[in-house]
Amino acid sequence: MRNKFLPVLVMVIFTHSIAFGFCFNQAGETYQISPELLSAIARVESGLDPSAVSQNRNGSYDLGLMQINSSWKKRLCGRWRHLTDPCYNVMVGAWILRQCVDRYGNTWDSVACYHTGKGLADSSHQKQKLARKYIRKVQTAMTNRQ
Repeated sequence: MRNKFLPVLVMVIFTHSIAFGFCFNQAGETYQISPELLSAIARVESGLDPSAVSQNRNGSYDLGLMQINSSWKKRLCGRWRHLTDPCYNVMVGAWILRQCVDRYGNTWDSVACYHTGKGLADSSHQKQKLARKYIRKVQTAMTNRQ
């Protein structure tokens, strides 16, 4: 009985991966960000779970594949409700990362900025430690692409 459902399960997972791949490619092209980097960030942020919601200690929360923080809600206005759409979530994540790249250059500092809101040099010692750990996770995710 289990063998009957295995092909269906494989097809669902494969289709899911292709759909997300399109989202990363489209967002990467729009914002001139590596789709592989966007995908690695999503793997670190949500484990590629489009319905992921994380509550933070400071009362904010993160949504979707790219774990977009609720601090962006005001800037996104009515579009905030669309963050449950995986492709839109990736597009917003790429937009945020693009702002970091524009500020810190195409460096790992921009990845730190995506995570903490600031580059390494602009962060407190504690945030620098968190950012470096995050950068290592993203680098590992890029190396171990699934």
